[in-house]
Amino acid sequence: MKNNPFQNSYDYTDKKYIEFIDSLPVAFYRTTIEGKIVFCNSLFSGMLGFDSNDELTDYPDIKLYSKLKDRGYLISSALMLGRVADLPVSFLKKDGTQIWCSVTAKTVFDDEDTALFLDAVIREISGEIDDKNDGSKLDGIVDSMNDVIIIFALNGDIIDINKAGAQMFGYTREDLIGKALVDYVVQKQRDLFILFLSDILKIGKYDGIFSVADADKTVHHLEFSAFLVKKDGKVQQIKGIAKDVTEKIKQQKERSLKEKFKGVQEMAGGVAHKLNQPLTVISNLLNEVLNNMPRDSVNHNKLEKVQKQIEKLNEITKKIASVKKYEVIDYVAGIRIVDIDKAS
Repeated sequence: MKNNPFQNSYDYTDKKYIEFIDSLPVAFYRTTIEGKIVFCNSLFSGMLGFDSNDELTDYPDIKLYSKLKDRGYLISSALMLGRVADLPVSFLKKDGTQIWCSVTAKTVFDDEDTALFLDAVIREISGEIDDKNDGSKLDGIVDSMNDVIIIFALNGDIIDINKAGAQMFGYTREDLIGKALVDYVVQKQRDLFILFLSDILKIGKYDGIFSVADADKTVHHLEFSAFLVKKDGKVQQIKGIAKDVTEKIKQQKERSLKEKFKGVQEMAGGVAHKLNQPLTVISNLLNEVLNNMPRDSVNHNKLEKVQKQIEKLNEITKKIASVKKYEVIDYVAGIRIVDIDKAS
């Protein structure tokens, strides 16, 4: 049985398999997570202006990106999500010429779930994009609006932003222009932002909420609407309009917390009420038994221990009945439960 050439990153001995991959009508390459190309086909090497596939073997793939950070975003998103589809990326050919490509990539893991490679298919889309950004600046009318208005390139770099947007971020407009918008998105949403860049190229618009951090690390929740700007049928840039809904989301969370607390109080009151009656009956009966039982009896000591446990149950019931705030603790398997001690 012949070895699969993709089981060993540097030992491609199955010529027929390699010939098959090389004949595919798509540009394909495999790179290590660390950044060395271990295989590519002729369409890929030819698209980037190299003379042969061998010329790219062990080639640092970071040199293929117009902006080094783009590789970092691609790798981190692929590792987090397992797969990235149609992400617009600006590459550099061997002679330094910039081309735009749509990248679909998948992370390859070993049996122990360790990431080994990134397999990617790329399609040149330079003919669909005009990134000269002619007439891209915002005018004075937009600058006077209270909403955040922002223009950015397909790779997420800020081209222009209005006064309200710069103030919200806590920087000057000059400080923000040329910076990557994803760098201001909160960490847990950055992979989603990368997906947004790929989706908007396909769909043409986006509506959703992104959370960004300003210069003081204060988080703002933005209700974001974005759309592609085209000229003569070619994509030029992305324009976004955002409204700061931080206070609205805060109020929604507070309202939700109040509703949860109300539910907890109602449940706590009902449970305490139901527990009180049987505990009182048990406590009274137990006292009668103990009073009529000699203290040197074998079971007297055991029943006293039972009595102490019932007293603890009574204390817990009182705490349940006096819940004053919503406090939870992590339990098991991601489940959270009310912390009776802190809540009371």
